[in-house]
Parts: sequence; structure tokens; C-alpha cells
Amino acid sequence: MTLKTVLAAALVAVPLAAYAHADKTGHNGGPQTDAGTFHVEVLPKGTALTVFVRDHDDKPVPTTGYKGTAIFVIGGKPERINLIPDGENRLKGSSTVTLPAQPKGAVQLTGPDGKTAQGRFN
Repeated sequence: MTLKTVLAAALVAVPLAAYAHADKTGHNGGPQTDAGTFHVEVLPKGTALTVFVRDHDDKPVPTTGYKGTAIFVIGGKPERINLIPDGENRLKGSSTVTLPAQPKGAVQLTGPDGKTAQGRFN
């Protein structure tokens, strides 16, 4: 490859890499990850789960018409939590077991247009 090709590839790759990664901690102090075109933050408290949704410009995304599912592994068993809109940019759901502060698993969102996005929490 020529130097020109390498520089052109670097100029494209660096902004895309910076654009694609959410901070590890969200605005509300919970773990955060990328889910498609969103940043998704989970905030577990006891058996309640709140999921905050922001765009890649870090602006709140209205969740009216959205639905979602969180599936976390807790004590070696999967726990499925249905999520419904609850306020400006959040969805809520309840678990049958107490949720850890740093849950492991995934959150899937489905928008009013039927498109889905998934974020993983490790």
C-alpha cells in the first residue's frame, strides 16, 4: 500500500471509531453501551430496571412507541425483563430477582418503525 492509501484509510477510520463508542458510564451513573444508533444505559435498583436511551450526539431520544427486552444472566440463569416507555428517554421493567449493579447480558430495543437495536453489557 502507498502512504497516500494508508493516510486516507486512517482519516476515515479514526472518526468512525470515535463516533461508535459510548462512554462506559451513562449520565445517570449506570453502565452504558452502544446499541445501533443509540447509547443505552441501564440503571438497576432492586428488581426495577430503568433503561435510558440517547443518540450518538448524547441527546435524549424520546421513547414513545418503543418497546424492549433485557436479558441478563443472574446467578447462572437468564432473566428476561420486558421494557415499556416511562418518560422522556427511558423505558422501565421489573425482574423476578434482584438485579446486580453491573448486569451481564443484552438489551434489545424496537422502535415505532419496527427497527431493532441491541446493546451488550459484559
